Amino acid sequence: MSDARSMLQALEAWIVAEEYAGWDPYDALNSPLLKALSLGTRVGGIAWVQLIKRSPWNLRPLLAVPKGRNPKGIGLFLHASALRYADTHDPLDLERITQFGNWLLENGNRQFGGIGWGYNFPWPGRSFYCPEGTPTVVNTAYVGQAFLLAWRATGEERWLQAAHAAAEFVHKGLPESARTEHGCCAAYTPLDRARIPNANMLGAALLLAVATCVHDPGLHTAGMERMAYSLADQRADGSWYYGEASNQAWIDSFHTGYNLLALDQAARLSGDPDFKRGVERGFRFYLDSFFESDGTVKYYHDRRHPLDPHAFAHALITLKSLEALDERAAILRPRVLERLESLFRMPEGWYSHWITASGRRTEIPYMRWVQAWVFTALVYEIHGQGFFNQGEARA
Repeated sequence: MSDARSMLQALEAWIVAEEYAGWDPYDALNSPLLKALSLGTRVGGIAWVQLIKRSPWNLRPLLAVPKGRNPKGIGLFLHASALRYADTHDPLDLERITQFGNWLLENGNRQFGGIGWGYNFPWPGRSFYCPEGTPTVVNTAYVGQAFLLAWRATGEERWLQAAHAAAEFVHKGLPESARTEHGCCAAYTPLDRARIPNANMLGAALLLAVATCVHDPGLHTAGMERMAYSLADQRADGSWYYGEASNQAWIDSFHTGYNLLALDQAARLSGDPDFKRGVERGFRFYLDSFFESDGTVKYYHDRRHPLDPHAFAHALITLKSLEALDERAAILRPRVLERLESLFRMPEGWYSHWITASGRRTEIPYMRWVQAWVFTALVYEIHGQGFFNQGEARA
């Protein structure tokens, strides 16, 4: 039986030694050479990013890609530290809350109103090119939720003010990419018009959580409109496609988990019965589609590979957060933990990246994509109850 405490202890020691900095699956364009060879084009950038991401060898040292701190990764470390501090009152976690919170405030983007966070590398997506530091709704939502939890754990008003500023960016800094009779969808960044359910729902959940804490009806209305729009995107079987574009019609486990936890928070904060039914319907699909009996987490609903520790880590969080809805969740969780350890844990305590259908393993210590998520999941296994339940009120 896997022991979450020993797993967490070893991983945390490794992360601290690395000073919370590392490589990322999508950081290829931090190489001066590859950035020049991409000629500043989205297509060229995608080609190099995918080539480096899919290589089983870590070419980054040869290409002068530096290790760096990723704002979303630091947001997850803040979230986990605040959660653990709320449970144990360990002064070391309080110190880390201050360190992570200050770093995020110093490295936020205030160009579009409020404050938002992006990536520490240029990111060429399928639909648009995102320069380094461009704030995204997903990163900002996770950081904003972490600040809310830090406020609840410590009582420091500046963390609530930071969460409020994050919500202001989500509310006013993102263009409206679509509006229907159901509601509206916000773009992924200030530079695009993408319609991505998980991004819209994470942003909506942050708006509702902050609105509840600061009593802002404008944020509440915006959050309800955005969540209602994406609830309408839910398919009859309870699933969501990743995005609305024709080249985004896949269904994967961890983005489904993002959707469910954001929708669950919205249901609890608003009392909307449609949101609640959406969570129940989606969680049934999630359990039916993404798990094998031994705890293996499938990447896609219709095929298992690549096996990715990010999916396993988020599954642990989702299963624990929603376990009251289905008894299968509590049965699966220890099996997922054991498979996470047996498949991905390295002797030094960190976790490797994906395993392909051919059995090829990528042994690269990605900090944001893997270590930060596994760290947060292990903290939740030990100290948490629900991932996004901190917005209702402060204890």
